[in-house]
Amino acid sequence: MKKRIKFAGFASLLIIAACAVITVNIYFPEKEVKEAYKALEKELMTDQKGVDQMPGTKPDEKPKPESSIHFELVTRAYAQEAGMAERIAEIVKKMPDVVDAYKGMGARIADTDRLRDSGSVGEGNNGLLSPREKTLSPADKKIVDMENENRQTVIKGMAKAIIRVNRAQETPENLKQVTPQATEQFTGIRRDAAKKGWWIQDANGNWGRK
Repeated sequence: MKKRIKFAGFASLLIIAACAVITVNIYFPEKEVKEAYKALEKELMTDQKGVDQMPGTKPDEKPKPESSIHFELVTRAYAQEAGMAERIAEIVKKMPDVVDAYKGMGARIADTDRLRDSGSVGEGNNGLLSPREKTLSPADKKIVDMENENRQTVIKGMAKAIIRVNRAQETPENLKQVTPQATEQFTGIRRDAAKKGWWIQDANGNWGRK
């Protein structure tokens, strides 16, 4: 009986220890992630003529210079290092699938702008394009599906980059922890870059024109 009790106690300790290893508090530098997203779009999203182009801008428009990066004091020493946004962007640029996703998004800017201008799709509160009409033509539906697939790849890539910056393991649990924050920052950029008249969905699911 005593052996069983000891074994049960030992097993409980192992379970607690395993949970302690799995549960990792990953620091998420919101401002730096937003800066990294913007830098990656400037560098990787180009139109077919190779002209730098941001979502919601015309080919002859140049994006406004980004504000200087502001770093907050955090508990982890490595999070205080200068150039955090640049480090994050460099990690992402080493992910071929994410680079291809950015290029794909850049190549179809004219199409996604057309759909957003018409009001047939809007910027959803999950960072994805959301159809606002009951039916889209097969060609337009394919554009939306490809765009959203690319966006999901970009968001997942950013989540992986944050985990690596934290020197944590790339486990499903850690990805699950970080992905919502990576999605939130990406959604904010899409909302900020939206042109006047585009439909935008708020956090409560309500739609409105910018």
